[in-house]
Parts: sequence; C-alpha cells; structure tokens
Amino acid sequence: MKKITLFLGLALIFSIPNQAQDIVAYWNQNSNDLPGGGFGFLADPDAFPQAADLGAGSLTVGGGILDETETNGDGDLVYRWIPSFAGTEINAEVGDVSGGSISIQGGTDNANNGSYIQFEFSMTNKENLEISYATRGTASGFNTQTWSWSTNGTDFTDFGTIPDTNVTDFFLVEASAPADLNNAATAFLRVTLDGATSSNGNNRFDNIKFVAGTLSTSSFDKLGLNLYPNPVRNGLVTIKTNNNQPLQVAVFDVLGKQVISKTVTNNTLNVSALKSGIYLVQVTENNITSTKKLVVN
Repeated sequence: MKKITLFLGLALIFSIPNQAQDIVAYWNQNSNDLPGGGFGFLADPDAFPQAADLGAGSLTVGGGILDETETNGDGDLVYRWIPSFAGTEINAEVGDVSGGSISIQGGTDNANNGSYIQFEFSMTNKENLEISYATRGTASGFNTQTWSWSTNGTDFTDFGTIPDTNVTDFFLVEASAPADLNNAATAFLRVTLDGATSSNGNNRFDNIKFVAGTLSTSSFDKLGLNLYPNPVRNGLVTIKTNNNQPLQVAVFDVLGKQVISKTVTNNTLNVSALKSGIYLVQVTENNITSTKKLVVN
C-alpha cells in the first residue's frame, strides 16, 4: 500500500514530544445513503456542513461549480459533482467498514480545479495536530491536494501539497499541521484540488482523522512569545515576551540550517539579509525556549 508521510509546517526541524493523542474530529463517510437509493450528498435538505462521526467538527465544500445540483433518477436533489464512491478500511477506526467516500469530480470544463473541502473544529487546550486520511483518484482526476490553515476561515496559509493524487488505488496520507493552530478556539483546515483533466475525473477522501494532544504548560505558554509583523516585509521583526529580558535568538531555514544567531536586547531582529521564505525563530529567555514560524516576504 502506498503511503505518504509529510512533515508539514517545518515540523521536520524540531521533533514533537511523544504524548497521548485523542481524536479531535473524524469523518468515516459511511452514512451517505440517499433516500431514493444509492449514495451521494443531498442538496435538499443540505448534507453540508457534515458533522464529524467522532469528536466534534464540520466538513463543508466550496469553490468551482461544486454548488451545482441535479435531480437523480430516484427523485433526490443531489450535488452533481460530489458523488460518494466506494471507500476503504485504510485509516478507519476499529469497527468501521469500507463504506463510502466523499468524492470531488472535475466538473464541466474542469471548473472544479481550485475547489476545496474545508474543516472547522476547535483546538482549545489541544496541541500538535496530526492529519491522516485515505485518498485515491482516477487518471484524469486531480493530481495535487494542497493543505492550508486558518483561524478565521477567511485568510488561509498553505503548508503542504500532496502530489500524484490521481493514482487509482487508495493510499494513506499522514501529515503534521502547523503549530499556529495550537490552542486555537476555532481552527480551519482546507484541502484544495487541482490538475483534473476531465469532467468525471475525481479524487476520493475517506476516514479523515484529526488527532491532537492535550496542551501542556510548556515553555511556549510561559514565555508568551510574539513576533510581528508576520509576514515581515521591511526586514525588521519585533520580538515580544512576557518578561522583555535579553533574548537569545536563533533562526533556521526550511532545511534546518541556522541562518541567524544573536542576542537581542531591544526587541528588534534584523532579517533583511534573509531570502523570502519560511523560517523558524527559536527564542530563549531565562532558560525558557519557545519557537515560532516567521514568513519573510
């Protein structure tokens, strides 16, 4: 079985402590029966947002022409480009059968390139979110799945792309979400599809699972680290902590190479020598260390 494990959001640089993880939200796609027979997603009454089968959260769809509906042969008003094809037991919770899936098709003139599935849930008192799901496609289906995150449901930041998703056998995807979602009262994840070359070409998603650990009273909480502006455009970033003592600052690029190491005493770090990209800023104050992502434009 093919398996893709991605360390997204720069998780490859610093290991995440081992901790018990609980299900935040899980969708098994096994309840997509239509009243008149068969499987799919009703438009009336609306199947979306779809509540999680375990944990708490909601799943919605958007973009492209995913809102197009039709009346099927059994008289049900359904979403035209969102069928529920056969699923899998890959990544299923114990006792769950293969059942169905949520499937997105390319649509007329491949108009659903750029469409997405979006998830909303809470990370209050939780940290270290892990994503896993089973997926497959068709040869003319979407060939990339790009994941992004948000805390307001409007401004999304990409953090990883799954390639070659138009293979015709289910495979497992595992990924780490950015630490920006730790303890977020409302968290959003979005997976955006692209690369379909026919109207019926598709990607299927099944057994979508988000797990996280309990938020610890860690150095992150004690230090109260804040970086701004972020993204930074003028080469100067302000570093604030609860105590505003001298700071030992180390900056790492996406390969884990240290590109800055200095003591900051005026709360201002000069990053003008850095190329545009994503970095991790590690700050130590009074033997307490915290790390945050910094985007340099």
